[in-house]
Amino acid sequence: MSTTDPLPAGHTLDDAALQQDLARAHAAARAMLGCDHLAADAVQEALVALWREPTPPVDRRGWLVRAVAFRSQTLRRSLLRRHKHEHGAGEHCRLHQGCDNPLHHAYAHELGDRLDRALAELPSEQRTAFTLYVETGLDYHGIANRLSLPIGTVRSRLHRARHALQQALGDEPAD
Repeated sequence: MSTTDPLPAGHTLDDAALQQDLARAHAAARAMLGCDHLAADAVQEALVALWREPTPPVDRRGWLVRAVAFRSQTLRRSLLRRHKHEHGAGEHCRLHQGCDNPLHHAYAHELGDRLDRALAELPSEQRTAFTLYVETGLDYHGIANRLSLPIGTVRSRLHRARHALQQALGDEPAD
C-alpha cells in the first residue's frame, strides 16, 4: 500500500507505524508457513481485508496479526491438502516411479492418455495383436499361435499398429 492508494473513510496511513505492523505480521506468517513468499501472500490478503473494513479496527496491529495468522493457517491447510492429494494421486502410477518432478508426472500422464486414446482408435485386430505383444511379451510366433493366424499376418498387424500409434502421438519417423 502506498501513500497514493485510496483508503476507506476513517483509515489513516502512518508509514512508520504501518511498516512496523507489517514487519511483525510478516514475521508471524513466516514463522507459521516457513516461507517468505507464502508469508507475503498471507500479509497481502490481510491488508486487502483491512482495506475493505468499513471502519478501522481499534487495535490495528492486533487485528492485522490475527488476520495474518488466520490466513496463514488457511493457506497451510490448503497446501497440506493439495500435497496429500497430489501425492496420493500419483502413488499408484508406474509412469513416473522414482521421479519427483511434477512436469515429468504431467507429461507422462498426458502421454499415457494420448496413447490410450490412440490404442482405442486402432482396429480391433491390430489392437489385439499389439496388446498381446506388449503385455504378455509373446514373440511373433507366440501371438500367431494364440490368435491362430499366420505369422505374416501378425507381423503386418503389428507394423500397422505401431505406424498408427506413431502418427497419433506425433512421432512419425522420417522415411
